[in-house]
Amino acid sequence: MLILLFLPIAVIALTRTLLGDSLPSITATHWSDSALPDGFTDSAVFFTASMTFAILGSLVGWVSLYLTRKPMVLLGLLFVGSLTTWTSAGVYVSSSVPTALAGDPTQAVAGPWIFASIAATLVSLVPLWICGVFQQYQLNRQNKRRDRLAQARGKQPATAVETSPVVPVEPGQEFSETMNAPGWLWLLGIFMAGMGVFMIAMNASGGGDTVSLVMGIAFIVLLTPLVFGLARIRVTIAGGRLRVSSAVFAFPLRTIDVKDMESVLAEEIQPMEWGGWGWRFFPGGSAVVMRRHEGLAVELKDKRRFAVTIPRAGQAAAQLNALINQGR
Repeated sequence: MLILLFLPIAVIALTRTLLGDSLPSITATHWSDSALPDGFTDSAVFFTASMTFAILGSLVGWVSLYLTRKPMVLLGLLFVGSLTTWTSAGVYVSSSVPTALAGDPTQAVAGPWIFASIAATLVSLVPLWICGVFQQYQLNRQNKRRDRLAQARGKQPATAVETSPVVPVEPGQEFSETMNAPGWLWLLGIFMAGMGVFMIAMNASGGGDTVSLVMGIAFIVLLTPLVFGLARIRVTIAGGRLRVSSAVFAFPLRTIDVKDMESVLAEEIQPMEWGGWGWRFFPGGSAVVMRRHEGLAVELKDKRRFAVTIPRAGQAAAQLNALINQGR
């Protein structure tokens, strides 16, 4: 985690060292419609500013890791810090390298180097994923410690939680239920859509550059549908399978055959126990977590796990366990 947070600082320093005297005193830092740059910055100032933002972002991300009792604040600061430090490194590399290669800042061509900036932005999301894994590891370790203490005192650890009333079901009966994400995820989708439209419109009016156009298209075509697709999910049990999909765009998130299940429990799903909010992947399993809510915790025969927050989790668990027992 710390390596990812502080690596951009090393990337900027290494890039400047390798470029050496080949980097002119002025660096091309902005490209619009033309392949040639239309914005320039003093190279020393640009290096100092990039390094400063990278250091500040790394420190913010580092400090956020200590806020384990405030997970939302932790994730927010980690996102801001990681995005700041990696974006700074991406912008520095994608500007200084083509400038050094051209020799003349006015003739610098961004070309494929713009993808360094895009790649850096995507890498900035990795610490958020690792954070969920880290939180899960910490929680598992705490749970094991509590279990050992409970056994030492001659007690059994309490794991049952209250869920929706269970209605008797037949193994062949179909189950279907939907779950809404919190309002902030809908707002995030609206924000991403707005950012995409803004970037594309800015480029169309001549005020943007190739990077903003590519980012705008990515926001509209990829990120916005993904966020809105996860804002409402549908869980169905039919044909001997558990299927989790987007209730907005209908794209599948996870399908599990009953024959691959070892057991299913209805329990309270806490986001930080399962890698965070949203569609999560972590070593040993995955989850679709909308909020802290009742849901299904599925143990698979290959020792992996899957969880999904859903109303009437008790009824879904009873139906899946009936199907599991029927197949044995």
